Amino acid sequence: MKNQNGYLLLVIGLLQCAAPLLPVLGVGRSVGSRATGEGIPPELPLGIFFSIWSVIFALYIGFALFALLKGAYLERRLGPPLMLAGAGNVVWMLSAQLIGNEWLNFILLLPILIYSWESSFRLHRMGGWDGTLRRFVAGALSGLFSGWLTVAVSISLPRLLRSMRGLEATDQVWVSLLEVLLPAAILAWIYARQVSRGSWFYVALAWGLIGIAANNLLRTGTEALAFVTLAAGAYIIYRRIADGARPAFE
Repeated sequence: MKNQNGYLLLVIGLLQCAAPLLPVLGVGRSVGSRATGEGIPPELPLGIFFSIWSVIFALYIGFALFALLKGAYLERRLGPPLMLAGAGNVVWMLSAQLIGNEWLNFILLLPILIYSWESSFRLHRMGGWDGTLRRFVAGALSGLFSGWLTVAVSISLPRLLRSMRGLEATDQVWVSLLEVLLPAAILAWIYARQVSRGSWFYVALAWGLIGIAANNLLRTGTEALAFVTLAAGAYIIYRRIADGARPAFE
């Protein structure tokens, strides 16, 4: 069973790396081109900020190799939710590239968010980092995955709501921005209160918010939106620092 889980994690990790390459091969349409096809929305991070996926995928494969070569209790506990989160991510990428339905994409993101958060919760209950490389990989993976999925869910909401109201990407930009920042803040609060207070989650969340600010500063030319995004992100990080870390079994 140990090796079986390791193989499955490795296959899923490789599939996550391969799925974004399909549009390059002429299959489907890239997520980025779909997101900006009708204009540049205010809630979308600048393209380079999506490079965080490469870090997450590398950590995922590293975790899979630990599970495959010398799996221990850590990999057995975190393996199932990470396996489901990774498999869900592959399905989401295929859906976003081949189908592009906003409702379907948003619904598919939710179980990925839940399972990535579950991996963070399980690691938190185990006590966080213990000074070993395998625990570092697990902590960085679960935290970055959880934080970036929080960003992904938050930035998907305005596009979904605009489609319901018949609006374009550049309509009611302040409303669209608030539809990102409020869910992101609420999800960050829930994560800190009920899941974990690991720092990697906030690294990914801050990275996403900085990307949104950069998008509004460099591409849409709406400096006020960029300033508000940075201010909201700074407050979220401040609350994390002010509240401090929570004991593992609290």
